[in-house]
Amino acid sequence: MKSTKNLNRNIFCIEGNWSNDLKDKASIHAALEFLKCNADIDFIRKDCSTIEQFNLLLKTSLQKGYKKFGILYLAFHGSEGKIHIGNRTKIDLDSIALIMDGHAIGKVIHFGSCSTLKNLTVWDLKRFLKRTGALAVSGYTEDIDFIESTVLDILYFKKYQQYQRIPMLKTQRDMKQYYGKLIKELGFKIWFKK
Repeated sequence: MKSTKNLNRNIFCIEGNWSNDLKDKASIHAALEFLKCNADIDFIRKDCSTIEQFNLLLKTSLQKGYKKFGILYLAFHGSEGKIHIGNRTKIDLDSIALIMDGHAIGKVIHFGSCSTLKNLTVWDLKRFLKRTGALAVSGYTEDIDFIESTVLDILYFKKYQQYQRIPMLKTQRDMKQYYGKLIKELGFKIWFKK
C-alpha cells in the first residue's frame, strides 16, 4: 500500500463542542492521534463553535495547500439533514454545499454526527455530491453512541486507505462485510460517484 500522503487521504477535521460543561473532555482528537500513530494518516483538527468559524474552516479545507487532506470529517451533534454548530445554530446540507460551491473535487465528506443523513433520498445525496464536487458523502441515519461511532469512523478511514483503484466501492464492500452489524445499528451509509 502506498503512503496515505501520496493518496491525498489524510483527514481535515472540524469538530464542534459536545457539551456546555467546560470540564467535559469529549473529543475525537484521540481517535485521530490513534490513526496517525497506527495507520500513518495525518490530520488537521480544528475546534468550531460558531457559524463564522465553520464557514471559514470549511473554505480553508478546500484550499490547494490542504489538497493532501482528502477526507473532510465534520464531527458535530446532528439531526435530520443538519449539523449543529454551537448551542443554537443548525446548518443544512444544501447550505454546506453552497459554501463548498464545487470546490471539494475528489474529497470524501464524512458527517460524524447523529442522523444527519436520515431520510435523505438518493437524489438529495447526488445533488449534494454534484454541488460540492465531492467524490463521496458518508455518515449516519440514526442517533449514535459517541464511542461506537468513533470506532466505526476509525475503521472506515483505515479501510479507505487500502485501495488505489475504485476505493469507495471496495471500502463500502469491506465495511459491510466486516462491520455489518455495527453499520446497521448506527445507520452508517456511504454514497459516491460511480
